[in-house]
Amino acid sequence: MSKLILGFDRFKEDGDPLPNCEDYEFKGRKVCNCGNVFLGMFQDIIHDYLKKSERAWEFLEVDTLPIDKIESNYVYHIDVNCFAWSLGYNRWPDTFEDVSVFDSISSKVIKDAQNGKCKILLNYGFEGLGTYHRDSILHKPLLERLHFLLDKNKIAQKDFIYMDSNHRLDKLSMNTDINIIQYEYCALDQWRFTKQWSSMMYYGDGVMSSKNMKKWLNTKKKLRSKYYLSFNRLPKDHRVDLVVSLDKNNLLDKGYVSFANNIEDPNWNWKDMVTKSETKSLEKKMPLVIDRKDLSDVKYSYEKFDIKYYLDSYFQIVTGNNFTDFRDQLIFSEKIWKPITNFQPFIYLDDIGALKKLREYGFKTFSPFIDESYDDVLDIDKRFNMIEEEINKLCNKPIEEIDEWYWSIEETLKHNYYLFYNTFILNLRTKMIDSIGSVVNE
Repeated sequence: MSKLILGFDRFKEDGDPLPNCEDYEFKGRKVCNCGNVFLGMFQDIIHDYLKKSERAWEFLEVDTLPIDKIESNYVYHIDVNCFAWSLGYNRWPDTFEDVSVFDSISSKVIKDAQNGKCKILLNYGFEGLGTYHRDSILHKPLLERLHFLLDKNKIAQKDFIYMDSNHRLDKLSMNTDINIIQYEYCALDQWRFTKQWSSMMYYGDGVMSSKNMKKWLNTKKKLRSKYYLSFNRLPKDHRVDLVVSLDKNNLLDKGYVSFANNIEDPNWNWKDMVTKSETKSLEKKMPLVIDRKDLSDVKYSYEKFDIKYYLDSYFQIVTGNNFTDFRDQLIFSEKIWKPITNFQPFIYLDDIGALKKLREYGFKTFSPFIDESYDDVLDIDKRFNMIEEEINKLCNKPIEEIDEWYWSIEETLKHNYYLFYNTFILNLRTKMIDSIGSVVNE
């Protein structure tokens, strides 16, 4: 079977493609300057990739070709950092400008799409939002706007592909012939990034990864210093609530906790989300630091990290990007893949059904030692209270009991780790390529 072909307008001198529609702006904002992140979903990384690679986008399972050199069917993909802006949409207020990313697509690509030779693919894999955020194809005004733009350019709906990471996306009914494909961006990116750095892995061909496995197993010989690990860089409501709860229940000292250090954006002022007494109490504990004292300049999902914090704590309190009562969204950020790829059980603050979805993928969770019935609760206050109760329960057990429980689920932790690296990612990529390929070749 021939490789899927991705077409590009421009290439660097070293042969790497440049992002399509990179010049498109909405009100001065660059919308398509995403660095060709979609190509990372197709990259086959091995342990010595950094030594062998001479440019960024080598070892791909797809072909990247100049538009004018392609003779067969192909995909013209556009990475966007905001779907709404790509269609000229002001989310608040609910208005449109007379601009869109289609203005930056060449006449050659438009003609190929009109003739069915090209499928235009818009990738919003960073996100997986529901209708509330007005930044998804699920939002009716955006779907209607996309229909209008396709009609305006005489492109059939069946020749357009929309992709994001919302696990509810392809389960919801929409009145459209647009091809809608859900995929797990953050898991694929976590795999790609950690595979480059043996210092962040526990098996493989790298010397460091083998040492890390020995380090992990050697922690059987002693009790770890902390009960839990919890990263909370950006102070969203549920993260603030968690840190306040940990403080109120005198549990901050029992974990490694990061929280909002030097975040000066007025839109993310945690003090506006708590009472004066809670502010006063937390300020006495600040800064809450794990590996970085200054979180103001760190916004990337993946950066090199020191595994020592994972090896010196037993479980992770994972605060996902969302904690809502929305039934039409569920997205896994990199935060949930970090405990899985570091042999840690977890309590997971995210949208309803997150644990259920992980189990559908084949991962094992940690009931009955952790009561995971919170995963079925839509009401966010009740769900949080149930999670808070589980955290308190675990952190008030003798650490010897937590240690015994941790090593009793060693095989479960290994199962999750090896499933991620050996099966899960391969299946995700195969499904994604097959889904796109079936549209291209129909």
